[in-house]
Amino acid sequence: MKKLLILILVAVFMFSCKTQKAVSINHKEIKHENASAASLYKSIVEPINFSTLKIKATADIESGSSYPSVALTLYIDQGNQIWANATLILPLARASIYPGGFKMYERLGKTYVDSNFDYLNSLLKVDFLTYKNIEDLLVGKLFFPINDQDFNFSIENNYYILTSKKLMKVGSGKGARNFSRRLIFDSNYNLRQISMEDKSKDTYLQIDYADYVNIENKILPKNIKIFIKGEKEIKITLNYNKFEFVNMETPFEIPKGYSQRKINE
Repeated sequence: MKKLLILILVAVFMFSCKTQKAVSINHKEIKHENASAASLYKSIVEPINFSTLKIKATADIESGSSYPSVALTLYIDQGNQIWANATLILPLARASIYPGGFKMYERLGKTYVDSNFDYLNSLLKVDFLTYKNIEDLLVGKLFFPINDQDFNFSIENNYYILTSKKLMKVGSGKGARNFSRRLIFDSNYNLRQISMEDKSKDTYLQIDYADYVNIENKILPKNIKIFIKGEKEIKITLNYNKFEFVNMETPFEIPKGYSQRKINE
């Protein structure tokens, strides 16, 4: 009886490990005779469906100077909330992003933000950031609408390339900007790079995705690099170390005595 119990426990443990194992996805050669723009566009609009996803990661930020790597826990309750907690030995910051807006606070300066997405769009001088777009960005999906009539399709160096035929207008009035776009996908239709540029305003955004893995039939990137060039240059690197499709508590309360930050601070 004791041996049987041990065997059952070992089997359960092995099965649990198997379902959580991330399998690397190899980049295969594109066969031009089978290449199809229609298949690529179909893949682009397919969502990644899950209920909840917990990600253990490290984050590196450069903005004029480098900062120490930060341990990051991301928790996505799909369609409802993105919860983030950053630590560097001690807790540094916490954020809660939801369809109506977001809240965050940081302990060093004892400040907090409680706003809708107008804050983020004003900060980054764009007009397309929504809750869903941030979710998509974090899991390797496009964060803006795409129309096949707006892009040229080609294959270069074993990658699918979409290059915009016309500029994408962002914002309005004097602050409006017009971006060209270039999208790169690998042979598995996984997004590898987004680049957006407004030459007239010397503004550039590039997001690179690398090392896709299959975990429980969900295809996710393990590395995201974000480069923003405007008045300043900002580099953000996210390295995902562990994925779990689990539920977890997401406490969030702005500490007493913290002061609210405004958009232009």
